[in-house]
Parts: sequence; structure tokens; C-alpha cells
Amino acid sequence: MCDVCKVEGLDPKFVNGDKSIANAGKLYRVFKDKVADIRLCHVHSIELFMNGEKRFIHEHIAFAKSLVKKTKKSDSLDSLFG
Repeated sequence: MCDVCKVEGLDPKFVNGDKSIANAGKLYRVFKDKVADIRLCHVHSIELFMNGEKRFIHEHIAFAKSLVKKTKKSDSLDSLFG
């Protein structure tokens, strides 16, 4: 499932129609010295491509907040097991 659709409570099948398969993506400019791995549906993939990372994140604030929480959680687990 698309990470943005999940956070924003959207139905990916309604948003995308037949192309509801989520694709792997990466955000390079969100975190300093880190790459954020994400899953995006067809519509959000196109939106990211057309708008760029900065504007995409600005338009999806709830998604950005969830990305930060997810990263903090994985960093704390890495410090425990790393």
C-alpha cells in the first residue's frame, strides 16, 4: 500500500483505478546524510516526479511527520542492536 495514501486515509484503488500497485521509491533530500525508502502509488509517484521532493513533502505534511517518526523508531532500534 502507498505510504502517503495510508497516512492520509485515502483508498489507493479509488485514487489510482487499475494502477493501484505501490512502487518502491526513495527520497534523497529529506534527511541529512540518509535516504528515505518509501512506497508510492501511481498517482503519488507522478506527483513526486512532477513537483519534486521539497514541494511533495510540503503538500503532504502528515506523510512527512510519519516519515520522521518511522526514522526515529528505526534509529533507536539500530542503536539497541547495532
